[in-house]
Amino acid sequence: MSTADDPTEAAQGAPTAAEPGLRGDLDGDGHLDAHERFHLLRDAAIEAEYATGRHEETEAEAKRNVVLRLATITLGFIVLLGGLAMMVLPGPGIIGIIAGLGILSRELAWAERLLEIAKEKARVEELKQQPKWVQAATWTATIAAVCASLWYVFLADPKPDVMGVLPWNWD
Repeated sequence: MSTADDPTEAAQGAPTAAEPGLRGDLDGDGHLDAHERFHLLRDAAIEAEYATGRHEETEAEAKRNVVLRLATITLGFIVLLGGLAMMVLPGPGIIGIIAGLGILSRELAWAERLLEIAKEKARVEELKQQPKWVQAATWTATIAAVCASLWYVFLADPKPDVMGVLPWNWD
Protein backbone atom coordinates (compact mmCIF):
# COMPACT_ATOMS: atom_id res chain seq x y z
CA MET A 1 0.00 0.00 0.00
CA SER A 2 1.49 3.37 -0.96
CA THR A 3 1.63 6.31 1.42
CA ALA A 4 -0.89 8.20 -0.75
CA ASP A 5 -3.46 5.41 -0.19
CA ASP A 6 -2.84 5.22 3.56
CA PRO A 7 -5.69 7.05 5.39
CA THR A 8 -3.57 7.54 8.55
CA GLU A 9 -0.97 9.49 6.54
CA ALA A 10 -3.60 11.94 5.30
CA ALA A 11 -5.00 12.38 8.80
CA GLN A 12 -1.59 13.24 10.25
CA GLY A 13 -0.51 15.57 7.45
CA ALA A 14 -1.28 19.19 6.69
CA PRO A 15 -4.88 20.39 6.48
CA THR A 16 -6.51 19.51 3.22
CA ALA A 17 -8.72 21.67 1.04
CA ALA A 18 -11.78 19.71 2.24
CA GLU A 19 -11.35 20.98 5.80
CA PRO A 20 -13.58 23.98 6.49
CA GLY A 21 -12.16 27.21 7.84
CA LEU A 22 -8.65 28.45 8.42
CA ARG A 23 -6.71 28.05 11.64
CA GLY A 24 -6.98 31.32 13.52
CA ASP A 25 -9.74 32.71 11.32
CA LEU A 26 -11.93 34.09 14.10
CA ASP A 27 -14.59 35.70 11.92
CA GLY A 28 -14.80 32.84 9.38
CA ASP A 29 -14.22 35.00 6.28
CA GLY A 30 -11.52 32.70 4.86
CA HIS A 31 -8.49 34.92 5.41
CA LEU A 32 -6.48 36.22 8.37
CA ASP A 33 -6.60 39.92 9.13
CA ALA A 34 -4.01 41.74 11.28
CA HIS A 35 -5.86 41.11 14.55
CA GLU A 36 -6.12 37.38 13.86
CA ARG A 37 -2.44 37.15 12.85
CA PHE A 38 -1.49 38.93 16.08
CA HIS A 39 -3.43 36.38 18.14
CA LEU A 40 -1.84 33.48 16.24
CA LEU A 41 1.68 34.88 16.78
CA ARG A 42 1.01 35.61 20.44
CA ASP A 43 -0.33 32.10 21.03
CA ALA A 44 2.63 30.57 19.17
CA ALA A 45 5.10 32.62 21.24
CA ILE A 46 3.45 31.55 24.47
CA GLU A 47 3.45 27.89 23.37
CA ALA A 48 7.13 28.17 22.44
CA GLU A 49 7.88 29.73 25.81
CA TYR A 50 6.16 26.81 27.55
CA ALA A 51 8.20 24.37 25.48
CA THR A 52 11.62 25.95 26.03
CA GLY A 53 13.73 26.65 29.08
CA ARG A 54 12.24 26.61 32.55
CA HIS A 55 8.61 25.54 32.60
CA GLU A 56 6.35 28.46 33.43
CA GLU A 57 3.53 27.77 35.84
CA THR A 58 1.06 30.29 34.45
CA GLU A 59 0.27 32.04 31.20
CA ALA A 60 1.22 35.35 32.86
CA GLU A 61 4.75 34.06 33.48
CA ALA A 62 5.00 32.87 29.89
CA LYS A 63 3.85 36.28 28.62
CA ARG A 64 6.40 38.03 30.86
CA ASN A 65 9.20 35.80 29.55
CA VAL A 66 8.16 36.53 25.96
CA VAL A 67 8.37 40.26 26.70
CA LEU A 68 11.79 39.84 28.34
CA ARG A 69 13.08 37.83 25.39
CA LEU A 70 11.82 40.43 22.93
CA ALA A 71 13.42 43.21 24.98
CA THR A 72 16.73 41.32 25.09
CA ILE A 73 16.67 40.72 21.34
CA THR A 74 15.76 44.36 20.63
CA LEU A 75 18.57 45.66 22.84
CA GLY A 76 21.01 43.24 21.24
CA PHE A 77 20.10 44.43 17.74
CA ILE A 78 20.43 48.10 18.78
CA VAL A 79 23.92 47.50 20.19
CA LEU A 80 24.88 45.37 17.18
CA LEU A 81 23.71 48.05 14.72
CA GLY A 82 25.61 50.67 16.73
CA GLY A 83 28.74 48.53 16.48
CA LEU A 84 28.26 48.09 12.74
CA ALA A 85 27.84 51.85 12.36
CA MET A 86 31.03 52.44 14.35
CA MET A 87 32.93 50.32 11.85
CA VAL A 88 32.67 53.22 9.39
CA LEU A 89 32.12 56.04 11.90
CA PRO A 90 34.49 56.96 14.72
CA GLY A 91 34.23 54.55 17.62
CA PRO A 92 35.12 51.06 18.80
CA GLY A 93 33.07 49.14 16.24
CA ILE A 94 34.32 45.63 16.96
CA ILE A 95 33.58 46.07 20.66
CA GLY A 96 30.01 47.13 19.84
CA ILE A 97 29.60 44.17 17.50
CA ILE A 98 30.90 41.72 20.09
CA ALA A 99 28.70 43.27 22.80
CA GLY A 100 25.60 43.16 20.57
CA LEU A 101 26.25 39.56 19.55
CA GLY A 102 26.87 38.67 23.19
CA ILE A 103 23.45 40.02 24.14
CA LEU A 104 21.78 38.31 21.17
CA SER A 105 23.53 35.00 21.85
CA ARG A 106 21.54 34.65 25.07
CA GLU A 107 18.44 34.09 22.93
CA LEU A 108 19.56 33.23 19.37
CA ALA A 109 21.82 30.35 18.34
CA TRP A 110 23.09 32.03 15.15
CA ALA A 111 24.34 35.01 17.18
CA GLU A 112 26.45 32.68 19.31
CA ARG A 113 28.12 31.28 16.18
CA LEU A 114 28.77 34.78 14.83
CA LEU A 115 30.12 35.84 18.24
CA GLU A 116 32.80 33.16 18.06
CA ILE A 117 33.79 34.34 14.57
CA ALA A 118 33.93 37.98 15.71
CA LYS A 119 36.09 37.04 18.70
CA GLU A 120 38.51 35.24 16.38
CA LYS A 121 38.69 38.26 14.06
CA ALA A 122 39.24 40.60 17.02
CA ARG A 123 41.94 38.30 18.43
CA VAL A 124 40.38 38.46 21.89
CA GLU A 125 42.35 35.44 23.09
CA GLU A 126 45.64 37.19 22.24
CA LEU A 127 44.58 40.22 24.27
CA LYS A 128 43.83 38.01 27.27
CA GLN A 129 47.41 36.68 27.12
CA GLN A 130 48.98 40.11 27.74
CA PRO A 131 51.35 40.37 30.71
CA LYS A 132 49.66 41.20 34.01
CA TRP A 133 51.42 44.58 34.27
CA VAL A 134 49.99 45.64 30.87
CA GLN A 135 46.50 44.59 31.95
CA ALA A 136 46.88 46.43 35.28
CA ALA A 137 48.17 49.59 33.57
CA THR A 138 45.33 49.55 31.07
CA TRP A 139 42.69 49.11 33.77
CA THR A 140 44.29 51.83 35.91
CA ALA A 141 44.31 54.30 33.01
CA THR A 142 40.71 53.44 32.13
CA ILE A 143 39.46 53.86 35.69
CA ALA A 144 41.39 57.13 36.06
CA ALA A 145 39.88 58.49 32.84
CA VAL A 146 36.34 57.54 33.89
CA CYS A 147 36.82 59.07 37.35
CA ALA A 148 38.25 62.29 35.88
CA SER A 149 35.32 62.53 33.46
CA LEU A 150 32.79 61.99 36.22
CA TRP A 151 34.52 64.56 38.44
CA TYR A 152 34.53 67.11 35.63
CA VAL A 153 30.87 66.58 34.73
CA PHE A 154 29.40 66.38 38.24
CA LEU A 155 31.78 67.93 40.78
CA ALA A 156 33.96 70.54 39.09
CA ASP A 157 32.58 73.94 40.06
CA PRO A 158 33.35 76.37 38.57
CA LYS A 159 34.15 74.51 35.39
CA PRO A 160 37.77 74.97 34.32
CA ASP A 161 38.20 77.08 31.18
CA VAL A 162 39.26 74.36 28.78
CA MET A 163 38.71 76.45 25.67
CA GLY A 164 41.50 78.86 26.60
CA VAL A 165 44.04 76.03 26.60
CA LEU A 166 43.46 75.08 22.97
CA PRO A 167 46.19 76.43 20.62
CA TRP A 168 43.83 78.16 18.19
CA ASN A 169 42.42 80.24 21.05
CA TRP A 170 45.82 81.68 22.07
CA ASP A 171 46.19 85.42 21.58
